[in-house]
Amino acid sequence: MTQIERESMEVDVLYVGAGPATLASAIHLTNQIEAFNREAEKSGRPPIEPPSVLVLEKSASVGDHMLSGGVMNPKAIRELVPEFESEGFPTEYVCDYAGFWLFHPKGKLNIPVVPPNFRKKGYHVVSLSNVAKWLGERAEAGGTEIYPGFAADKLLVEGGRVVGVRTGDMGVDKDGKPKGTFQPGMDIFAKVTVIGEGVRGTLAKQMIDRFDLEGANPQTFETGVKEIWRINPKKHRPGRVVHGMSFPDILKGFHGMWLYDMKDDLISYGFVTLLDSESPHCDPHLEAQKFKTNPWMKWLLEDAELVRYGAKTIPTGGLYAQPKLYVDGAVLVGDSASMCNAQNLAGIHMAIKTGMLAAETICEALAQQDFTSKTLGGYAERFRNSWAYQEHYQARNFGPSTERGIAFFMMNEPLRMITGGRGIQDDLRVHHGGHANMKRLADLPPGEREKETFEFDGKLTFSKEHLVGFSGTQHEADQPSHLVVADMDLCSDVCTEEFGNPCENFCPAAVYEMVPDTEAPGRKKLFIHHENCVHCKTCDIADPYQVITWTPPEGGEGPDYTQM
Repeated sequence: MTQIERESMEVDVLYVGAGPATLASAIHLTNQIEAFNREAEKSGRPPIEPPSVLVLEKSASVGDHMLSGGVMNPKAIRELVPEFESEGFPTEYVCDYAGFWLFHPKGKLNIPVVPPNFRKKGYHVVSLSNVAKWLGERAEAGGTEIYPGFAADKLLVEGGRVVGVRTGDMGVDKDGKPKGTFQPGMDIFAKVTVIGEGVRGTLAKQMIDRFDLEGANPQTFETGVKEIWRINPKKHRPGRVVHGMSFPDILKGFHGMWLYDMKDDLISYGFVTLLDSESPHCDPHLEAQKFKTNPWMKWLLEDAELVRYGAKTIPTGGLYAQPKLYVDGAVLVGDSASMCNAQNLAGIHMAIKTGMLAAETICEALAQQDFTSKTLGGYAERFRNSWAYQEHYQARNFGPSTERGIAFFMMNEPLRMITGGRGIQDDLRVHHGGHANMKRLADLPPGEREKETFEFDGKLTFSKEHLVGFSGTQHEADQPSHLVVADMDLCSDVCTEEFGNPCENFCPAAVYEMVPDTEAPGRKKLFIHHENCVHCKTCDIADPYQVITWTPPEGGEGPDYTQM
C-alpha cells in the first residue's frame, strides 16, 4: 500500500471540539496569560510568550453539532465573563417558574414541593448552538484560531505521550478508494492537547483505552431526544421551565421530560431515556413521541409547528465514572470527562468550569514549559478544590442509585437529600455498563417479547424517517460508513435470534435496518443508512455486543443543530 504523504503543523495548545468546555478554556487561557504577564512585569519574572492556540471542530461551522436541553446555571459563565448579560450572551429567557409535574392519562399534576435538583429559578434558558457561536467569536477575538470542518479521528502518541491528533482523510469513496477530491488528513502536533469532543468522543475513547484511565464505575448513559416547536402565542410562557415524569411509566424506568420556553413563541421539548433497559425494544424516539399524546401536551402542541429535531446522549455515571483527567501531553474536559451532573440535568456550566480549570493548568505548564503529568496533574487538583467537584460529590450516588431500580431509588433518594448525597450506603458501585442489562428475547415474559405497535399521526407524532429531515443532517453517500460494525454476520443470525436486532429500536434516526439478503433467501442482513446519522452516539453505547463503533464522518458533515 502506498504511503500517504501528510502535511503537518505545530501549535502550542490544541483543542479538539468547539464546545462550551474548549471555547471557554481558550478564552480563559488568554485571560490567564495576560494576568500572568502583568504580574511577571511587576516582579521581573519572564513572561509567557503568547502561544499559538487552535481549535478543531468537525461541524461545518461552530455550533452546528451542539444540542442540549438548554437551561444553564449561570455560575460558570459569570466567572468567565462577569458582564456576560450586557455583552450579548444569547439568553432566551431567565427562569422565573420552575415546575415539577407528574403527567398521567388524564393530564398533569403540579407537584407542590419541587425536588431540589429541579429548582431552576435564575437559570438561563439557552440554545447551546448559539452559546457555542458566541463563545467562538470571543475566543477568536482573543487570538484563538478555529478550523471548522476538520474532524480529528486519531490520537497521536509518541513515547507514551500524547503529541497531537490526525484529522480524517476526505474524498474517499464507499470502497475506501481515493476519489478525485481526495485530501489526506493532516497531523497537528501540540505541546498540550485538550480533548473536548462531547459525549463518547472518538479521541476520548482512544485516550481512555490507551492509557487505562477508566473511572471506578463503568460509565452509564441516557439519550435525550429534543424537538423545537413554534406554539400558539397564547400558550407561550416566557421564563417557564418544567421537568416531569409520566405515571405509571415511572414505575418501569427513570425516563423524564423537559419543557422550556424560548423566544419567538418557540419551546424546547425533550424526553430522556436511560440506556440501561432490560428490553431490547427500548426506543428513545418512540418514548418521546408517546409522551406527546398526554392530554396537556396535545393541548399545548395543537396547531403548533415542528421546527427542529435532534438527539444526543448524556453521561450519567457522575463522579465515580469520571476517568483520570490527564496524561502526559493531554487533558479531558466537559462531557468527554463525564462532567455532566445528571442529578441536576446540568452539564453546560460544568463544561465551562472544567475548561477554565484546564486553562489555568495550561497557563502554568506554559510558564514552566512542562507538559508532563507532573504539571498537567494540577488540573485534577484544581477540580478537586472547586465548586464543580463539590457539586459532583453531592450527586455522587445519584446515578448508581438509579441503576439499582425504582424500589431502592425511592427509598434512597430522600435519605440522599438529607445526608449530603450519601443515602443508605455511600460509594455505591456499578458493575457493568447499561448495555449489559439488556435481556434476550427468550428471557423476557411472553407478553414483552414483541415490540409494541404505535401509529404516528403525522401532526403530533412522527416517524424517525420524517424527523431526520428536521435535523438538517447531511452526509455524502459515497464514502465509507462512519458507523463501523465489527461483525455484520453477527447481526444477521445471532443478534436476530437473541435480541431481535435492537439497533433498529434504539437509534433515533433510522440508521439501522434489517433488509432481505438477496444472496441468502429467507435471511436478512444489516443495512446502514449512515446518511441519516444525527451524531447522538446511542448505537456506540447501547449495542449489547459492543460491536458498533461511531467514528467521525468527513469533516463538515452531520446535523445542523441551529437553535438547538
